[in-house]
Amino acid sequence: MKISIITLFPKMISGFFEESIVKRAVEKKLVEIEIVNLRDFAIDDYGTVDDRPYGGGAGMIIRVDVIYKALADVIARSETTKQSQKKRLLRFARNDSRRVILTSPKGKQFNQKKAQEFSKLDHLIIVAGHYEGVDERVLDYIDEEVSMGDFVLTGGEIVAAAITDSVVRLLPGVLKKDEATKSESFNINSKKLLEYPQYTRPKSFKGLKVPKVLQGGNHKEIEKWRLKKATEETRKKRPDLLKSA
Repeated sequence: MKISIITLFPKMISGFFEESIVKRAVEKKLVEIEIVNLRDFAIDDYGTVDDRPYGGGAGMIIRVDVIYKALADVIARSETTKQSQKKRLLRFARNDSRRVILTSPKGKQFNQKKAQEFSKLDHLIIVAGHYEGVDERVLDYIDEEVSMGDFVLTGGEIVAAAITDSVVRLLPGVLKKDEATKSESFNINSKKLLEYPQYTRPKSFKGLKVPKVLQGGNHKEIEKWRLKKATEETRKKRPDLLKSA
């Protein structure tokens, strides 16, 4: 899989992928991460990528022609034939193996289901929004807008990093035990449940003890206990998940 991130601040995001699981996934060639500097496609030698909004207002808006050139370059380099390149230069239509997304507080909220969907792609392209936003015409060249939640950040780099991390860890071979992702929050038994409580040594700490069922070897009882506790955790902390399940 390849993940391309188009950003105004490549240094802000590059360090995130030089540690831990994502770094190992890159080294094992399970994923290729490409960070593209949007200023490489600026309209002039001063690195201009934005302009004042028509109709007035605060802040600056990222230009559609700049983002278009960046997307065209990223997609053209990933296409295998000139014919497919020519076909996609005018409009970047949805492709079963490729998705172009824009980080935006106006987008649909990102979740585990979307992470799983993205992990099955050959190529994920993330445009990190910035400043007061992007020219509305940019939406003609992306597949969907994605948000981290009902709050506003100064830029989409943190969102792009979070999406990348959540997708990469789902790729086959990235985690030592692929089954680890099947029993975590939002994945348990295909239900929208938070993860069950976890314990390790010591068995007792200041009067707080590990549940006896976890100390035995009855895996059937352990699974029943975990499902029960996961349901209780969800009901207590995120009842909204149970309503939507």
